[in-house]
Amino acid sequence: MADYWLNKLMFDLQDGNGKDRWANSREQVVDGYPLSPEVRKALLEDDYDVIQPLANPYLMRFFLLICGHDDAGSIRILGDIGQRQKEAANG
Repeated sequence: MADYWLNKLMFDLQDGNGKDRWANSREQVVDGYPLSPEVRKALLEDDYDVIQPLANPYLMRFFLLICGHDDAGSIRILGDIGQRQKEAANG
């Protein structure tokens, strides 16, 4: 299930200074959205396993770039999350 405010935050970071705002004032950015405590914590701690299932895939990919991951790193992170989800589902 998507989290509207999480996705809105990710969308808003697409402006010209989003990467700078995220790098230098992350807590202030997060405080601007009515996020659940779990999502807020995940954003502040880069817990992509919590964030990914709630995010639009296109916004998640962009968000990983905002967080400083290059293309290869972003793909690896998303692949690792997918593998863990598959393993959890299969027991």
